[in-house]
Amino acid sequence: MYCTISGEVPQEPIISKNSGHLFERRLIEKSLEASNGVCPATGTELKTSDLIAVKADLAVRPRQLTATSLPGMLAMFQNEWDDLMLEAHATKQQLHATRKELSHALYQHDAACRVIALIK
Repeated sequence: MYCTISGEVPQEPIISKNSGHLFERRLIEKSLEASNGVCPATGTELKTSDLIAVKADLAVRPRQLTATSLPGMLAMFQNEWDDLMLEAHATKQQLHATRKELSHALYQHDAACRVIALIK
C-alpha cells in the first residue's frame, strides 16, 4: 500500500471514503489546506471528515526500492549499522550517567549513616 501523493509507504495511512485512494495523513492534510478541499488524486471535493484512518501493523515495513541493487543494499546496511552504533553510544552514555548518580547517592547515604552513628 503506497501513498497516492508521495508514492511511499505511509506512516499514518488514511483512506478516502469517496475515491478509495490511500494517503499519508500529514500530506493529505497539507494538500487539502492548500487546495481548499480538493482531492489531489481525483480533483473532486474532499473533506477531512471523508478520511478514514487505516489500522495496520506497521512493525514490518517493506524494503525500499533502493534495496533491490547491491550498492543500495550496502548503503542501507551502512545506515542501519550507523543507527545501531549511535543508539549503543547513547545507551552507554546514559549508563555512565546513571552510574554516577547511583555512586553519588550511595556516598550520601553512607555519609548520613556515619553521622547518625556518631550522634548515637
